[in-house]
Amino acid sequence: MARSAPAQTFSAMYRVFCQPAKHVEVAETYAETNGIGVLTGVLDRNELRRVREVVTRAMEAKASAAAKPADPAYGNAGSPNVHLTDLVLGDPVFRELLEHEVALRLVRHLLGPNIRLSDFTANIVLPGAEAMEMHADQGYVTTPWPDWPLSVTIVWVIDNFTAETGATRVKPDSGRYDHGPESNLPYPEAQPLACPAGSIIALDGRIWHQSGPNTTERTRRIALFATYVRPFILPRIDWRERVPPDLRDTLTPGLREMLGFEVRATEHRLTRFGRQIWPNEQK
Repeated sequence: MARSAPAQTFSAMYRVFCQPAKHVEVAETYAETNGIGVLTGVLDRNELRRVREVVTRAMEAKASAAAKPADPAYGNAGSPNVHLTDLVLGDPVFRELLEHEVALRLVRHLLGPNIRLSDFTANIVLPGAEAMEMHADQGYVTTPWPDWPLSVTIVWVIDNFTAETGATRVKPDSGRYDHGPESNLPYPEAQPLACPAGSIIALDGRIWHQSGPNTTERTRRIALFATYVRPFILPRIDWRERVPPDLRDTLTPGLREMLGFEVRATEHRLTRFGRQIWPNEQK
């Protein structure tokens, strides 16, 4: 009698919501209930090529401007990875991604209709790079945290995320904690979010995560990180100071609102059913 194949087993860290989903409704549900939603097929081949070309030019500009550490367009010199900051000020493709319909659907599903951009950066994990420090994107908020997210980060997966290339790693159940991780401690149980290029990952601001180590010899990994916050939360970047007037005049109404050039949440204190009433809503 033929022996049957052994039943498939999973490690204790396996979570279905850490796996890529093909439908936005599934990713929304995973992000809402567990703080992590991975959605494939958001960017096509041509869109990915365009982003890679823009990021490569920015990397070359960073290398040529290494003697200008005060330049706000670039990250810290000497980092094992390449970190590009203030992408809002760069190529128009970055501003298009900030208003991408699918990304905003996930963000607003978690934060509500009125959102602000806190930060927008690129992280290029180079061969041989070590894992970054474990953190939560709302880690600057005093604890205990409420049981709902104050921020959401959309990770644009521009190159394939694998365990070897430094895929973002998460502590899956950390969305249920009311605080961030301890600094400088290893978290070997962190799970890589493996997914193909063109995917996006929605991370609740309470989720503990890190860029994983790149153990390859020649393969880099590009990802963009756009962090959105509820409108009454202080963003990491004061866009009113950072965005020059000539660029400000070209922004879409949605981006102007997202960057804080329009309605300020703290000016409106009236509520209905426990929710803030905005001036464009019927009284």
